[in-house]
Amino acid sequence: MQEKSSVIIVAAGASRRMGRDKLWIPLAGRVTLARTIDAFQHSSQIDNIVLVVSAERLAETQDLCRQEAWSKIRAVVPGGARRQDSVCQGLDTLARLQPDCRWVMIHDGARPFVTASIIEAGLLAAQEHQAAIAAVPVKDTIKQVRDGKILDTPDRSLLWTVQTPQVFSFPLIHQAHHSPLASDDATDDALLLERLGHQVAIFPGSYTNIKITTQEDLLFAEACIKGQVE
Repeated sequence: MQEKSSVIIVAAGASRRMGRDKLWIPLAGRVTLARTIDAFQHSSQIDNIVLVVSAERLAETQDLCRQEAWSKIRAVVPGGARRQDSVCQGLDTLARLQPDCRWVMIHDGARPFVTASIIEAGLLAAQEHQAAIAAVPVKDTIKQVRDGKILDTPDRSLLWTVQTPQVFSFPLIHQAHHSPLASDDATDDALLLERLGHQVAIFPGSYTNIKITTQEDLLFAEACIKGQVE
């Protein structure tokens, strides 16, 4: 019997850098959030989807789900003040609705180019290591800078750009989000486990698995959809 796998799609951000809600910007005629949901709806690896959205977009998202008739949507819930608060809301919802969930993916709603192969690789890595995150090697030389002056040049071979999905044993990440250490800000979910001393593996993401954050990202995304980017 296949173990239950779910995804929490985090879509409750304020899009401050974009200046408008990037999740509702049409990409080649289809809003970003819908493209992200499509990827998991069509994946044979995923049983359930929980959406975490801003309170202001709650009714609009529920309307979109009804229009699209996505069969895997189990809940649409409002997010919290921080990203990790929104993830915790999603995890708590999943615990109530699907207590037998074994594996959970946490994915940014603004990453619409996640692929079936990335989803499959993430689940395989999590099943082996209990915690795994998508990442790609850094291409550019990185400088550590303070007050406009270079402090250090880290070894590029040791640096990876982190993406989502991040995939975990559901009980493990649920407990981590309720740990006292979760009260401090965490830039991603893996960091909560790192604080608790758990090792987190990486699995191959993709350079096209971008998070839409700026206007330039929108242009790149449109080119990806039109097949102009490999």
